[in-house]
Amino acid sequence: MKKIFITFLFCSFALFSFSQEATSGIYSGGMLFFQPGYTITNNKHQKIEDISFGIGGILRFYFCDYLTAGIYGGSQKTNYKSSGSSNSYINFGYGGTFLGISRKAEKFRFTISVFAGMGLIRNLHIEKQINDTLSNAFLYTNSTWVISPLVSIDYSITQKLSFTLQTLCLISRYDADRRMLNPAIQIGILFNR
Repeated sequence: MKKIFITFLFCSFALFSFSQEATSGIYSGGMLFFQPGYTITNNKHQKIEDISFGIGGILRFYFCDYLTAGIYGGSQKTNYKSSGSSNSYINFGYGGTFLGISRKAEKFRFTISVFAGMGLIRNLHIEKQINDTLSNAFLYTNSTWVISPLVSIDYSITQKLSFTLQTLCLISRYDADRRMLNPAIQIGILFNR
């Protein structure tokens, strides 16, 4: 948490020190409200490969003409079928900082960055379920580091409002030898200054 706060302070300092234009292109932030993806991982019982959906948010600061930094986070939830139920799920929450390059051209802004942060993987694996009663289930919770490339295209609807389309691939390793991959497409609205 201390590292995130120090990174945020550094980004803020850099933003105010190097901004060329005080009224335009300082930052953008908003909600990524539609996030279809695909989860690839496994647990002690089976391999998990299924569609995921999520929600999240991003705050980008722009400085030195082509650089961007900020904070980013969200969660992806995947429902999957196990041997005794169709209600098993894995939830992947994550958050952290990113650094990259950004270029504005006309109404478009193109951004490529690298994200690194912490995540929490919560997996409810149901082996046996009778109606609403779980008779044999396992709940696994693991903290993990998360990295991801981020590629986004923003389109300015107005001077203060942009539509964003972002792609990423969340990568993490947990429980000593397990890996999780979650490529996703994210669509959202950003507020600009």
